[in-house]
Amino acid sequence: MRKYKKTIAGSLLILALFVVSLMYPIYGDQDYNEEFYVYDKNGNLLDRAPTPPTLDHPLGTDRNGQDMVYIHLYGAKFTIAAAFVITAMRVVFGLATGLLIALWLPKMKIYFKDFFLVFRYVPGLIIVLFLMRPVTGHYTGVPVWTAAAYQIGVLTLVAYPAIVLLTIEFIEVMQKKSFVLSSLLIGGSRYHILTKHIGPFLKSTGLLMFVQQMLSTLIMIMHLGLFEYFLGGRTKGGIFTPPGDLPVAETLSNEWGGLIGQNFRVMMQYPWIVLSTMIFFFFLIGIMNMMKKEIERNLAYENIDYISKINNRKIKPQTNKNKKMPDGSFRLIKEQRQADV
Repeated sequence: MRKYKKTIAGSLLILALFVVSLMYPIYGDQDYNEEFYVYDKNGNLLDRAPTPPTLDHPLGTDRNGQDMVYIHLYGAKFTIAAAFVITAMRVVFGLATGLLIALWLPKMKIYFKDFFLVFRYVPGLIIVLFLMRPVTGHYTGVPVWTAAAYQIGVLTLVAYPAIVLLTIEFIEVMQKKSFVLSSLLIGGSRYHILTKHIGPFLKSTGLLMFVQQMLSTLIMIMHLGLFEYFLGGRTKGGIFTPPGDLPVAETLSNEWGGLIGQNFRVMMQYPWIVLSTMIFFFFLIGIMNMMKKEIERNLAYENIDYISKINNRKIKPQTNKNKKMPDGSFRLIKEQRQADV
């Protein structure tokens, strides 16, 4: 546990942010502390939304006069939960399939690699945009949870082949290790090799893979927001626009990728609206990156320690303490050594 202090601390921070967001209805305003017009003490109009950061609104307000801090706290649970579920499904299904093919269905390796090779060269964002367009590419009226389930499935599928291929390659490397080959020669079963030899490496490697996929998912959600592909779908209106302008697409859940997408057009006029979301995103990505580096460093040390323990195993000589040496045995041994010299 001491080796993973940063990982534990980062996980607790993310969990705390999720819990605070989950409890928003208890302490937060339903209108996100809305203040469309700003007046002085005498009732004179000073400004109108969106307003830059002030003491009352540390991150400013959006075009509806809603406090950006409250909006991000409300949408944090959807962003974190979606990223976690997508990552968990990617890693669990990918690892399970990779282990099955590498250990029990080795003849399927070549077919799987050839069939899914395209996923290594075509950007995942292009595939996601193409598959999501029928549901979230425009105002479809699809129910929120139906759209969210479809999006989670697509985001899981796009990274699934890569994780399977990485797992297969990892098992192939492990099968060439001397201690695995020795176990095979003396009749070790596949299950024994998986649990006793590959398992210790797979735990840390799986944790590292989970953090890496979490980072990849967060970045993908951010990119989708720029194309106005919001988690849960989009809706019209809800954002103040001048008369005659087309209604701006709005995210239904205030997830962070959607906040970037719906406000990106006004970044030059009101930069704090988009930058505030990027601050929250970079905070979350920074924590995940810190965890990734620590896991990578510890994984390297653990691999070295485990291999050294395997290589340093020796058969201890069995000695009988109750057995007495015959008289003159030490003299005979000494004479034999002198003769050899």
